[in-house]
Amino acid sequence: MTIKEISEALNVSISTVSKALNDASDIADETKIRIREYAASVDYKVKTRKLTQKRICAMYERVDYDTRNNVLSHVIASFTDIAIANNYEVMIDYIVSKPDDFVLNDYLVQNNFCAAFIVGMNYKSRIYKQMKNTTVPIVLLDNRICDVPLVSSVSSENTSAILQTIKYLTKLGHKKIGFLMGENTSQVTADRLAGYILGLARYGIEYNHDYIYHGDFTKDSGIEAAAFFTETDVTAVICCSDIMAMGLIDGLNACGKDVPNDISVVGFDDLNLLKFTSYELTTMKQDFNRLGEEAFRQIQDMLDGRISQQVMLECKLIERKSVKALE
Repeated sequence: MTIKEISEALNVSISTVSKALNDASDIADETKIRIREYAASVDYKVKTRKLTQKRICAMYERVDYDTRNNVLSHVIASFTDIAIANNYEVMIDYIVSKPDDFVLNDYLVQNNFCAAFIVGMNYKSRIYKQMKNTTVPIVLLDNRICDVPLVSSVSSENTSAILQTIKYLTKLGHKKIGFLMGENTSQVTADRLAGYILGLARYGIEYNHDYIYHGDFTKDSGIEAAAFFTETDVTAVICCSDIMAMGLIDGLNACGKDVPNDISVVGFDDLNLLKFTSYELTTMKQDFNRLGEEAFRQIQDMLDGRISQQVMLECKLIERKSVKALE
């Protein structure tokens, strides 16, 4: 028996059931008694601990070793630090570990979470459509769900960042610019692809679909993309992540191409691990600390009764040595 099934049986809202089971003070005693008695009759295990508004769940969509998670872990770490500093408990969990009938809202309510921060989700996620029914404030990283009062989002300004990258490359004389995409199901990929297409149009460059390669945010997909781009006449490639950019550089070197003398490469993220490599990658820097801090502030705002928001943070171009000006 779930909270949703109880709400349907008693013809009350999910939030009303949640409040009754957590002994909230803002519903009628008669309604509270009726719900709790019904829950007991169907052997629903009522939690006796009251919601303290001091417990947050930080959830990864999945566990894997693809290096996109380097970005996610940086943001989660920042989020956790500021939450703990404000006397919140943060528990890390993984949606992939949940059973097929997993209901996010039930899980959050039954475990006395006052809010959740979800990272790594895409629109094919099994919990994507559940967001509209949440009774618990949720903040999403790099995803947007509109017109849901308790769902906020934080992300970088992905579209404008790629526009800025196109401007930078055109100033250096590049007109044949390739694009290495991330996952097709990712909001980040869609936003950055939009920036690529808009940027070409803005700076008078004809769009060529033969200059686009579909990657998946992994280094292997960057390596594989090298063979594709060497068969084109591109002079520069914009990558949707640093990890793919590093793979692309390795792949281009293996194909006998020099970066940047033959092909310039731009990444996206400015991962800390770049400090310990020899790639000297020009990239768009995301502020991972601010993303985590803003996610926590959005949770605080919703817990204080403020409306949900979609917050986007600026990126900054970091110039190193993987891009060359054309003569």
